[in-house]
Amino acid sequence: MRGIESGGLRLPALIAWPLLTAGVLAIIWTITQLGRPGTGTTILSAGPRIEDVRRIARLGVLRVQVADVIEGRTSGGRAVVLVRGDCDIAVDLDGIALAERNDEQRRARLRLPTPAPDRPRVDHSRTRVYAVEKTGLALLNPFADPRPQLLAESMRAAQDAVEQAVRNPEFVRQAKDRVGELLGAFYRELGWELTIEWH
Repeated sequence: MRGIESGGLRLPALIAWPLLTAGVLAIIWTITQLGRPGTGTTILSAGPRIEDVRRIARLGVLRVQVADVIEGRTSGGRAVVLVRGDCDIAVDLDGIALAERNDEQRRARLRLPTPAPDRPRVDHSRTRVYAVEKTGLALLNPFADPRPQLLAESMRAAQDAVEQAVRNPEFVRQAKDRVGELLGAFYRELGWELTIEWH
């Protein structure tokens, strides 16, 4: 048995086409409405979150180039080394704490650890050994040679010298200023005013 025909179309096709057209129009209308910003939409800024800043982990803000002369002496030897290297001064942002927050005035006060040396490096390609010599009684003993051990100790001392050189209060002050600029800019982008306390 064939379907009831009406003007060349069968009844199911006659019902299906208007339903299909209505479905397509509904989908198009929904897509256009979702793409439009709503007039009743309210977006509130939660402000900057400490977790966002803490995610940075360690903020290296200043790299200091170091050149120093190290003289090492033992009872049987002497070494003179021109040390060249660098060290970053960084702030450990895991220690950040929110001291005060005022949502109405959009102000925040953060407590941060003082910048400290991070990853002191001796640049072995630019470090020069000027003298490694036997002295004292070691000169008389052909089997005693303290020079290799003295040179190794001088290189360890060079690493410490690079780290100590960047503990200069002027470098720490410069690092604090730089952190203030970087975090201040981050908070200003969000419309907040930032104050930093160091501990």
